[in-house]
Amino acid sequence: MNCKVGLFFLMLISAFKTVAQIPQLYDADYLPQSLMLNPGNEVDFDKHLGIPLLSGIGVGVGLRNVSVYDIFQVNENTEINARIRAKADQLTNKDYGVLHQNLEILSAGFRNKKGNYISFGWYEALDAVAYFPKDIATLAYEGNQQNLGYSFKASDIKARAEMVSVFHIGMNKKINERLTLGGRFKIYSGMFSAESTTNTGTFTTYLTPDGNNFYEHRLANIDGGLKIAGTGSFEEFSQSQILQNSVFSGNYGAGIDLGFSYKLNERWVVSGSLLDLGFIHYSSNTYEYYGEGDFTFDGIEFIFPSVVDNNMAIRPYWTDLEDEFRENMTFDEREDIQYTVLRPVTLLGGLSYAFGERLDCNCLDPEEDRFRFKTGLQAMAIKRPRGVQAGLTAFLDAPLTSFLNTKLTYGIDAFTYTNVGFLISAKIRSFNVYLAADNLLSYSNIADSNTASFQIGFQLISNKN
Repeated sequence: MNCKVGLFFLMLISAFKTVAQIPQLYDADYLPQSLMLNPGNEVDFDKHLGIPLLSGIGVGVGLRNVSVYDIFQVNENTEINARIRAKADQLTNKDYGVLHQNLEILSAGFRNKKGNYISFGWYEALDAVAYFPKDIATLAYEGNQQNLGYSFKASDIKARAEMVSVFHIGMNKKINERLTLGGRFKIYSGMFSAESTTNTGTFTTYLTPDGNNFYEHRLANIDGGLKIAGTGSFEEFSQSQILQNSVFSGNYGAGIDLGFSYKLNERWVVSGSLLDLGFIHYSSNTYEYYGEGDFTFDGIEFIFPSVVDNNMAIRPYWTDLEDEFRENMTFDEREDIQYTVLRPVTLLGGLSYAFGERLDCNCLDPEEDRFRFKTGLQAMAIKRPRGVQAGLTAFLDAPLTSFLNTKLTYGIDAFTYTNVGFLISAKIRSFNVYLAADNLLSYSNIADSNTASFQIGFQLISNKN
């Protein structure tokens, strides 16, 4: 096995074996978590209080065009080296893995005298994405001799991981019988950040039979590196420091969420939201590993024995090559840098249709018609370093009893075309527990799954009536 490429696969798959907030919670008007996905969603409760650290625990993963099973399956006909090589040939630099984790620390809300719903809280979130470095993997596996004249691109290296602590407050206001608007203001504290997304430059090998050597190698316009914030260098990495950064990181930012829902008539509703339109400025405990420059050298046959310098002193060829490399290329580290990162903006939208028997009443608005069932479509798009991660979900929301709500979903996205999920929410008096999960069809062989996510929570929800 080529160690470099094999190590990359192991790191990628192990890091993501555990997507953004799952679509089952969108437009679930009986749950406060729906306001985190659309602050303009119309809700049918008057107040809520999340059980600290337990009101929202979620994790999601996605691997595009590769799974753990692809590499580690038990197959006597192929070796793991061959499976890695075959998968490396299939993947492109647009294939990627994502990991999302969120934890609600505090969550609460109430309806004020004007009828507006005020919600606030504190949560932690981790969002990571890594693209497959196609050119780097090809160079590591095949070498440059089989790719003469091809420019291997450093820009194929794109990865980002960010853990943030978020304090937020939002308001949901019913403008009239048709329109509900909402907004949320967020203050971010950057707990940890690592990113390598702006790499440029190429490595090219040319055949030069008439030159000093058989090959000429060119490193051109190399400029890139890895930025880290929250812990300093890798040698200084500390879990306690990351936890401390949840409040006092020195790396702060701000953002907003915006959302709406509009009733086209008594049955049709259209909704949408824009989440995490914001930034974080990193300036505390920051570090950067970087490289830049241009360099051309001959190879692979090196000139022996040692050459003689102007003073007729013997000097090894390797020393000359190293000195020339250092003169033209810079690989170094620096601390106390400053940089700003935009949050991964998320766009959500939905269209729903209510049907079935009419319910007795909506406790918040007795004159409003309510129907037992609701179906429709939901769309999602998240800005990523190399494009947009998108998905489309069909759903059916159907209460089983007066205290038990369910939602079934079928989605297609960048990872799978057969994503079946569910949401179940039980409410006994004021106590509520909910569980959401997706990609149920893969549970018989989770290692062969390209995506999976779940969220669970415990909270108190009540109405005045």
